[in-house]
Amino acid sequence: MPRAETLTPALPQGFSADELAAAARWVAARIRPAASTRSIAATLEALQAVAHRARRGPVCIPDLLPGSGLEVLHIPASQSGMGQLASLTGEIDQAALLAIGRALRAEFVASGADMLRLEADDGAELIVYAIEVRAIVMAATGVQLVETTPQ
Repeated sequence: MPRAETLTPALPQGFSADELAAAARWVAARIRPAASTRSIAATLEALQAVAHRARRGPVCIPDLLPGSGLEVLHIPASQSGMGQLASLTGEIDQAALLAIGRALRAEFVASGADMLRLEADDGAELIVYAIEVRAIVMAATGVQLVETTPQ
């Protein structure tokens, strides 16, 4: 996907509302989601906000996309190499997460892929991968996961 040019020297802070809406339409085009495309776009926006707050180190969220068999790894631009397994809490539409996971898994099956890697302009990475290849993804990224207990 081509990157948008900006008129300022500052890097963009993530995907625009139009890009998130396009991603929501992509999900809806691949499956029959129980959630609306507006809800899917809002959920993607909320996830992006969570990723922006996770700047201390890599975060792996294995249960983010329920029932899909996919995990999500966020590696901030200033990667430390130590990651955490985390659970997502808060006001995120579970039907939208289910739809996103189903659409991504369907795309993985159709394309024969087992991972998707997105890189932000600031160098942060988001990797969605099949749980079966977790060890390969962690080795390739140099991330070692440690389980933490919520505080």
